[in-house]
Amino acid sequence: MRRREDEFQRLGAQVVLVGLGTPEETADFKEQFQVPFPMVSDWEKRLFRDFDLKQMSPSSMLSVGLAVKGFMTLAKGHRMGIPKGDVMQLPGVFIIDTAGRIRFSHYARDPSDHPNPDSLLNVLRSDADLGTPAKDK
Repeated sequence: MRRREDEFQRLGAQVVLVGLGTPEETADFKEQFQVPFPMVSDWEKRLFRDFDLKQMSPSSMLSVGLAVKGFMTLAKGHRMGIPKGDVMQLPGVFIIDTAGRIRFSHYARDPSDHPNPDSLLNVLRSDADLGTPAKDK
């Protein structure tokens, strides 16, 4: 998403990342990985619970498939930090309109499961083209 930051801004989107570390750990992560978006700390996992984000099972944490995805991520040149907080917590991605309605949601199946930025930008573009919020996904 960082490579597409300008496009998100042009479409009026405010991207906010939520981390599982303490406020200090979240600030360190943001600095270390040069995250251009605002980040909030949710070490108590309130937002994760509110958005009904699931946790991985111990067996899926040790799966060969997850290990392969990790190696592929490193091979593409992406860096991974030392996990902070609950390593079993799965992420999610949401587009929320100014009225507080969720217009897009993605619930990850594993820690590397993120929607393609093009998918998110397309939802935002459809909102801009119509002048109205996108349909719920």
